Amino acid sequence: MVMGHLLRRVMLLSAMLLFSQLLSSLLTPPSFASRATLDNGYLVVPRIDVDGYGALELVFRVVFTDEYQFQLEQAVETSDGISNSGVFDPINLTIDVDEVAIESGKLYAIQLQLSSQTGGIIFTISEAVKLPGTSAPSSINPGTQPTSATASLYVQQCGSCHGAAGNGTAVAPPLAACANCASTGGLAAYIRDNMPLGQPTACDSVCAGQLADYILQVFNGSNQQVVNQTVGFIELLGDGETLRKAAEQLVSRLPTLAEFQMVASGGSAGLSQAINGMMDEPGFYRRLGEIFNDYLLTDKYHSRNGSEAAISLLSSDDFPNRRWFDPDKDKRAENFELLRRNTNNGVAQEPLALINYVVKNERPFTEILTADYMMVNAFSAQTFGVSGIAFQNPNDPNEFQPTALPGIPHAGILTSPMFLNRYPTTATNRNRGRARVVYDLFLDTDILAIEGVRPGNSVDITTPVPTVNNPQCSKCHSVLDPVASIFQNWNHKGQYRPARLQKSGWYVDMEPRGFSGEIMPLAGNIDSSVRWLAQKIAADQKFPRAVARILVTGLTGKEPLENPEGGGQLEVDAYIAERTMLNDIQSEFVQDNYNLKTLVRRIMLSPYWRAQGLSTDASQDVHKFTGSSYLLSPEQLDRKIESLLGFDWRRSLDSYSKDVNSEWASKLQHTYHQIYGGIDSDSVTTRLRTPNGMMGAMQLRMANELACYAVPHDFWLPAEQRRLFLFVDHTQSPYDAAGQLDSLVMTKIRDNLQYLHKYLLGEELSLQSTELQMSEQLFMTVLNRGRQVILNSGAEWSVVRLPSDCDRTKDLQGGELYEKDSFDKRLVEDRQYVIRAWMAVVAYLLADYKFLYS
Repeated sequence: MVMGHLLRRVMLLSAMLLFSQLLSSLLTPPSFASRATLDNGYLVVPRIDVDGYGALELVFRVVFTDEYQFQLEQAVETSDGISNSGVFDPINLTIDVDEVAIESGKLYAIQLQLSSQTGGIIFTISEAVKLPGTSAPSSINPGTQPTSATASLYVQQCGSCHGAAGNGTAVAPPLAACANCASTGGLAAYIRDNMPLGQPTACDSVCAGQLADYILQVFNGSNQQVVNQTVGFIELLGDGETLRKAAEQLVSRLPTLAEFQMVASGGSAGLSQAINGMMDEPGFYRRLGEIFNDYLLTDKYHSRNGSEAAISLLSSDDFPNRRWFDPDKDKRAENFELLRRNTNNGVAQEPLALINYVVKNERPFTEILTADYMMVNAFSAQTFGVSGIAFQNPNDPNEFQPTALPGIPHAGILTSPMFLNRYPTTATNRNRGRARVVYDLFLDTDILAIEGVRPGNSVDITTPVPTVNNPQCSKCHSVLDPVASIFQNWNHKGQYRPARLQKSGWYVDMEPRGFSGEIMPLAGNIDSSVRWLAQKIAADQKFPRAVARILVTGLTGKEPLENPEGGGQLEVDAYIAERTMLNDIQSEFVQDNYNLKTLVRRIMLSPYWRAQGLSTDASQDVHKFTGSSYLLSPEQLDRKIESLLGFDWRRSLDSYSKDVNSEWASKLQHTYHQIYGGIDSDSVTTRLRTPNGMMGAMQLRMANELACYAVPHDFWLPAEQRRLFLFVDHTQSPYDAAGQLDSLVMTKIRDNLQYLHKYLLGEELSLQSTELQMSEQLFMTVLNRGRQVILNSGAEWSVVRLPSDCDRTKDLQGGELYEKDSFDKRLVEDRQYVIRAWMAVVAYLLADYKFLYS
């Protein structure tokens, strides 16, 4: 009855017509009529008998998130003349499929288990067994083979840039797993509207359709097979481990009990729900800002790099109230520095605030370019002369609201004063630097990779206009200069200057305003050409690819693979597998109205982010860069420490109250920020991903100092407030009064060691594991040596007491823990050497790569 109810729902789907057309293209040879086929993203099971419904043909769409999911798209009556492909079990809700032929010709027997009925009928694989036998004939119509005329059309229209074999050249990328290869329709539309570069009218709709078919068939026909074979060797993190990794990376905390329960009861769906919830938290938007600033680098103007670094870029002619917080040196408010800092940072972080606003409100991410507004906080609003904005908390510098400046044709980030100043122009550069950055950040295109002659290599003094007339120069400039010309209404200071206010016109020896071969119509755009450009970029298929590149880098620590020019087949397979999967993820991002949360979630549920290892027969060359483990940034490590220990790495806790509210006191956020691989978005713009010797020394110092602070602090706290020591106390020595090991205490010690590995490193270890035995050995070794030192000194006070930086004589507010004639709450001595033994264990764990890496 359950299966019947599910099938009835499927039969009512409006998509039946679409899939019946799909099935009409399937050719099923009689000798394999009952064999199921898995091809081109669909599993077709020719016949399954269901009581009350008879013989049914089932069509599943195959989707990979954290595991393969089979979404039932169609169930229709099939011929009784076809033998059964398998058996449906109405009790266990499973389908046993006898034989499934995949694209490589290999045969498998599989069992599908119903996993969800919410929003669709979804099965997962509960068992799969490879069957012996020869390759089965394909039951999928391979389509019409490319004709010589189609091949000639490709050479004529595409070959000169993309290469006769589609391998790409210095002018254009390879066509295998290309940015627009997710669908025939999408690729055809892109070719029709944009190709050939510079003359898109040369290929009409019919031409574009033929080329799209050719490109997908000849250069991309085996992509899915490569994906299946490559991904099949990756061992994935479990749902619980994935949840912890997601929480640490997105919001810098451990998962909550509710999130663990969500995953335990809902599996993959629960994991997606938990990640969605994290993306509603303030911590996610802090992390998102860091990821995008690594590319935009507009935090150069944050107050960390100068009290008025951003404000000073604004012209007092345009914004006479820019320094509203400083009426006169003698009349400054007591909180002058705070007002100045909040104002400057409100101006500096406007582009990042726009990104967060778009994502938080689930607007199309294209709006970061097309927004006809900018963002202000309550402080920067006064600088820009904006009033009437209803802030929920006017004292909160992190609350931003949208606004539009009169007479300014806003185009999101592209017209932000911070973006335009971060990438300025000169009289000779003529906005080309800005155009290069636009292509790089928002179109995933490296202009400098285009082959040609550049200044320094050769100087052309014979051609009238080399950038237009010399082919060696125009290769770049025909792409770059039309976009550079578009910024002509914005000067070197990022000020808007409409044509009527400019003393002279634009340079006549440059390409006219345009994009991708299209000249911009002047009517209606002459003073707002950046808006026109923003709309064009937003519609370009390379925009989602560029956004995915930024997020993949931020979430995995490495940029997506580039086409390995001249590489071997294994390197090519690695590129095609990753690129094909990313294309699928990008397609979901676009289909969900450019909702960035969808892109983040899909990347984090992909096998490349969840990889924890490889099967023994995996190719090391193919998977050389598989996985998402990377050294935590100083910002991430700082937040992780605070989340787990309750304080960040500063000074001893007895002195913590002196600078508890001072960001500059954090060693990872300030003192050692750049030494530990951080950036200032100014002179240092690239993060260190591999630790050097100095960073390694810092890690050991950090681990030792934090253990010195954290262990006594945790023992000093009431038992119910502790984070580290839930099973033991500092007075519990493993030795009894007779000097014999106390088995009860040793059990508690082992339980706490097991807990510390779980809490600090996320390791689920058995009590018999080698890792726990090593930690126990460290604890006992340090304890025994310390006890011997105390014994040899006759329990001298200097040996018994804790180091002064490690003891606790004050609370976190600076209050003394001991007053005369009152109970002594201080923790200053360690007569059994138990506290210092635990310090050694905690320092050992804090220096572990699992703590320092994501």
